[in-house]
Amino acid sequence: MWDLQRLRIWRAVASTGSVTAAARNLDYSPASVSQQIIALQRSVGLPLYRRAGRGIEITEAGRRFAEESESLFGESARLDRVVAEMRAPALDRVVIACPSSVAKEWIPAVLRDAVAHHPHLRFDVLTNEPVRGERSTPPDLDVTVVPGGETQSDGRTHTGGGSSDGGAPRAGQAHPGAGELLAVDPYQLVVRRDHPAATQQTVRVADLRDLSLLDLDVEGSVSGDVMDDAARAAGITPHHVARADDHYGLLAMVMAGIGVAPLPRLAALDLPPSLVAVPLVDPEPVRSIVLHSDPAAQHHPHMTDIRAAFRRAALRSSSTASGVTIH
Repeated sequence: MWDLQRLRIWRAVASTGSVTAAARNLDYSPASVSQQIIALQRSVGLPLYRRAGRGIEITEAGRRFAEESESLFGESARLDRVVAEMRAPALDRVVIACPSSVAKEWIPAVLRDAVAHHPHLRFDVLTNEPVRGERSTPPDLDVTVVPGGETQSDGRTHTGGGSSDGGAPRAGQAHPGAGELLAVDPYQLVVRRDHPAATQQTVRVADLRDLSLLDLDVEGSVSGDVMDDAARAAGITPHHVARADDHYGLLAMVMAGIGVAPLPRLAALDLPPSLVAVPLVDPEPVRSIVLHSDPAAQHHPHMTDIRAAFRRAALRSSSTASGVTIH
């Protein structure tokens, strides 16, 4: 049975090559560090170090021993997490799944509000776009996006084009069996500032036919489906030069001059100075952002507060994303 504290001290000594430096980093006295590595070397039965003047020199065996002990600390940390989870009540953990744009723009404000009122909670935030198969951990709160803004009462999504007269529901409306609508989010075309479209008031979807497009869809994406529907409605077949499964990759590609990116407005906030976002029209591609709650957890008081925090975050974002419809 290895003494993990002695191993931790030895790793510090092997890393710095100095008892004095290791003692300073660990906030121990040099004498305490020396006693521990002497005892460790005795239990190993091999020379881990040798005296070199007023300091020490780590042997090859000593370096290998330090390297091989790394996995023990990983397992120890894993066991610490398991014990912490077993000790904590199940309701202390809140799992939230959401698209990357929501994670960036809304989640910080949601967690700030939630932690202020429920400091005992621990949050796991998972990105859910695209969704690949079943989740190992079902979320307590699932923020999803719906093409065209309409959700069927049986849980199926309507994927019709997001035209401006297409009957997208009002924000705040609850859909039977489908959660609460937080926002209706139109799409923009993100281009470099030196692109001809950068000076236009709007860009027609039909005009995308001659552009090199970047697609927010690799293995299936609701946000990608929105643009596919709009392209069909405009009678064009888009020419995609590259795809990515989150908007950060697409923005980097736009900056590199690879193409232009149709993106939801929430994903096109805080653009770098070299990029411009122009609204897309005829038809206007739209997605809806919907909040779902796990029925088994939604009765907890903290769930009510977190849902309210999501509504406030969506409302606050409306002042920045002026085209996002918020209740």
